[in-house]
Amino acid sequence: VFFGAYFGYKQDAIEFPVNTSSIPRQIPDQPWFMGIPFTLLVGGILPFGACFVELYFILASVWMDQYYYVFAFLFLVFAILIITCAEITVLFCYFQLCGENYHWWWRSFTTAGSTGLYVFLYSFVYFKQLEANQLATYVLYFGYMGMASFALFLMTGFVGVTTCLVFNKTIFGSIKID
Repeated sequence: VFFGAYFGYKQDAIEFPVNTSSIPRQIPDQPWFMGIPFTLLVGGILPFGACFVELYFILASVWMDQYYYVFAFLFLVFAILIITCAEITVLFCYFQLCGENYHWWWRSFTTAGSTGLYVFLYSFVYFKQLEANQLATYVLYFGYMGMASFALFLMTGFVGVTTCLVFNKTIFGSIKID
């Protein structure tokens, strides 16, 4: 924490390429596919679909005492997950900006982060394979899977916000205002 605070205060503040008005604009009605439920569903299913097969083997190694030994392939799947989260978040951010909706910060975080929700829902499907007969098993499994899913939510949400910030700085930096 102290190292992060030290290096964080040494950085310059984020410089935005254009000035914004302090008076908020009215956001027009958005189409049905730009609503929050749809963007969360689609924004999470695509990255989850890119890595759910590997997730089965990871869960088997953690919960069923099997040995996991394909770490190079795991790194490749992790890279695919990060790239897919970045692409789907930039795509929805672009659609949102085209619809004159400028509230992209939290939407980009939750769009990419909803992958963690799908991982948690998949943990219910995977739990059927385990032989659970005590309450402690349920508490430990869903507690750990909840924490892991929340960590994945935070990680992929960070990727979404960062890529949308770079995307917005790039497209608005290329605008020439005379």
